[in-house]
Amino acid sequence: MRKFSTYAVAVLLMITVVAALLLTSACSKEEEFPSWNLTADGSVTARFSDNGKHGFILTVEGNGAIPDYASAKEAPWYYRSGRVTSIAIEEGITAVGDNAFAECAVGSVVLPRSMVSVGEKSFPQDAQVCAYSQVNAKDGRKVFLYSETKPQTDGEYWRFKNGVAVVWETIRVLFIGNSFTYYSDIPSLFGQIAEGAGEMVEVDSVTNGSWTLTKFADETDEYGKQVSDKLNATDEYDVVVLQEQSTRPLTNYSAFESAVRALKAKIKGTQENCEIYLYSTWGYAEAAETRKETIPELEAEIRKAYEKAAGELNLQVCQVGKAFSTVYTEYPDINLYFGDNKHPSYVGAYLSACVHAATILGCDVRETTFDGTLESDTAALLRGVAYETVFGA
Repeated sequence: MRKFSTYAVAVLLMITVVAALLLTSACSKEEEFPSWNLTADGSVTARFSDNGKHGFILTVEGNGAIPDYASAKEAPWYYRSGRVTSIAIEEGITAVGDNAFAECAVGSVVLPRSMVSVGEKSFPQDAQVCAYSQVNAKDGRKVFLYSETKPQTDGEYWRFKNGVAVVWETIRVLFIGNSFTYYSDIPSLFGQIAEGAGEMVEVDSVTNGSWTLTKFADETDEYGKQVSDKLNATDEYDVVVLQEQSTRPLTNYSAFESAVRALKAKIKGTQENCEIYLYSTWGYAEAAETRKETIPELEAEIRKAYEKAAGELNLQVCQVGKAFSTVYTEYPDINLYFGDNKHPSYVGAYLSACVHAATILGCDVRETTFDGTLESDTAALLRGVAYETVFGA
């Protein structure tokens, strides 16, 4: 009998422990992803969900207005605001109160069509607030309006791009390079491909045959002076693309890296908000034969040098050479080279421009309406290779 009692007590104890653990787990989950009634009648609610990156999505739903808060600290989610990376305000919500999301770590927010007004300091100062129709912003903050098609005015409208709300803005791009850039006018092709994909761009260039980045960085050089003059004339370039002389990243890496460093200093010293891309070029027969390697092997070495410089200087790379190697290997009937088997043919230039557009603008070049002078099937194939080069695994 005593053994039975001891056994029964043990079983009851185990059941109690398991129940406590389940209750604790449920409470922990509730604490991790809490929900709130924002109005007395429960007509407007908010809840946390996992963003998959150790942060939260804050969803507000119901009918009516999100209330005012005397300060950001009064908002019920304040204690985790720094981990709120996305705010989803559902249809039916008509207003956002003062200080509601002021401390949340969001770069943009899309208001529902039902939204009428937003209060003082409703969102972080630098967040882009996007709406489908006119919304009254009490603190005078800019609210961008939706436009599915490219608008006539710059910086006033927004759209969805790859599932993210972005403002329609003209991207100003400067290409600096030699004949690997100006053959078939790659900068112009870049602009036409971009516009055909619904992007807004302005393109400029400084190019000269056989020139090195060392010369372009030298203000006493004729074309180096052109670079300096363009950079000093405006602070509105969004992107500068730097292309070194063919195999120089391999044959004189030190000079290449020093020139990129010098040009970076010029660009950062004159431009307000500019990203720099290195234009990784292709292998070609003459240089590959000299080095006793295949054209793709040469390209891989050139790419490695560009990536090394980009890593050292915190820059990005347009992997044009990698796309060339893919076409050279997988589609040998497509000739990417000019008659000298070194410079890009129009086909190669189109591929190069597609890689630049996909990399710099983040756009899906497969959707551009611009085929140039190419057969539509060839243009589509090249766009597909460019897309996979930039966005593929």
